[in-house]
Amino acid sequence: MYLQYKQRNFKTWLQEIGTLTGGKVTNNTLFFPEQVGNGYCFADSIDRTFSFGILNAELNTDFTLHRLSNNQAGLLIFFNQTQVTSFIHVKDKKDLFSNEETVQKNNIFLSSTNTELQVNYSAGSVVKRLGIYLTPQWIAVHLDDEARKNIAQLTKQGVQLIDKMIIDEEINASLQTVFAADLKNQKQRFLIKSKILTLLDYFFKTYLNEHPDINTETIIPEEDLTKLKAIEELLKDDLDRFPSITKLAVIAQMCGTKLKQRFKQVYGYPLYEYYNKNRLEKAKGYLTTGISPKEAGLRIGFSDVSNFTKAFKKQYGITPGLLHEHSTQKQ
Repeated sequence: MYLQYKQRNFKTWLQEIGTLTGGKVTNNTLFFPEQVGNGYCFADSIDRTFSFGILNAELNTDFTLHRLSNNQAGLLIFFNQTQVTSFIHVKDKKDLFSNEETVQKNNIFLSSTNTELQVNYSAGSVVKRLGIYLTPQWIAVHLDDEARKNIAQLTKQGVQLIDKMIIDEEINASLQTVFAADLKNQKQRFLIKSKILTLLDYFFKTYLNEHPDINTETIIPEEDLTKLKAIEELLKDDLDRFPSITKLAVIAQMCGTKLKQRFKQVYGYPLYEYYNKNRLEKAKGYLTTGISPKEAGLRIGFSDVSNFTKAFKKQYGITPGLLHEHSTQKQ
């Protein structure tokens, strides 16, 4: 299979790959059709100047990624953990790298988006590839003149860079976390972003001796993610009343302000909104099984049926009484 595209950012890359493979992109994820392979592509962004893409698949066919120049001096950094079965060919306009044997490739590869690059994988290869795209705007803001010159010199080497930047055990472990993440889980998606920021920081410090001002405020320690998961489960289970922020902060072992900020970062909703959303979802389930609106409201902590009706209609655009009536008629 031959896939040709331009690297504008990884979200547009994902859409292009979906169109070319005949797959459907849902929630930033593309699961390959069986004839292509068993696995997926995923793309997201940290901000408008910093995006990333993941290719994680066992290929059922020979597979070619042909990136055309986008005429911008953006930087692509690829972290690879790839098991090649028969061959891998990487070529730009000047050189060709070829390996025609079974081999494990754990390396980092750099490329500028204003150059053309083609990668060919043999059928049966297991490709685990994390790509980070930094736009010229990101580079201008975060790197000084010397760092930009060093990057330009490295990217000019093209495919000659392959196997010169080897991934150590610590970085391999971080990559394995990224590739093993459950993309349906919001917490896991946030963990991916945290790991990617860590990997980028590692790259600049190790290979360029640079310490760019990377926004690490979004990096949440795994210990905190575990505590936030406990809070999330509590908000789902303790539906008849909302625990106080003080109580939740004690359970999470962090101050109330930090808890509120972290929870919204990971789950996308403020604490009370997340709690309310889940209890209304529970009430919706009650109503569809024939339970009366009054009883459904009481079960999730609404003593006043009118308040329950207002909250339910705001969430779903229909009153609980009408949903109950429709559900009863179907039964």
